[in-house]
Amino acid sequence: MTRTITFDQKMKDGEKRAAFQSALKEMGVSFTSASSFERAFARTKDAADHNGEVPGDRLQAIVDDVVSGMETFQQGVADSFR
Repeated sequence: MTRTITFDQKMKDGEKRAAFQSALKEMGVSFTSASSFERAFARTKDAADHNGEVPGDRLQAIVDDVVSGMETFQQGVADSFR
């Protein structure tokens, strides 16, 4: 089970990124592009800023959404060349 991420208001951006990266590692997730990582991090940060924390199931949903969005985008690009 993925742990809950809590971003303290006093945490610096680098600390938040490290906590996010650690949670991804626990989940066995490694983004292949920096833009995917940044989208998932931004959404996680927004959720944590709004709710104070991001439960593991919510983090998994964010990651799944970013990953499936990339796959949909990549498929759309591939289809446009056919």
